[in-house]
Amino acid sequence: MAQSRRLELHPDRLFPSDPVVRDIARRLYQQIKDLPIVSPHGHTDPSWFAEDANWDNATALLLLPDHYVFR
Repeated sequence: MAQSRRLELHPDRLFPSDPVVRDIARRLYQQIKDLPIVSPHGHTDPSWFAEDANWDNATALLLLPDHYVFR
């Protein structure tokens, strides 16, 4: 039986291969890596999180905000 090995991903796997640019990317990443992800393409309105209000209709929450559903 083959032994399973843990997959270890190289920490620079998503950085550019050019050493100068990669060093810049590393420094930038170190400054922001612990910040929350803010995605401009999110399917949520940021006010939902700010207001933290309850939803009256769970179906509306799942369907209405998603522009792919009505495309």
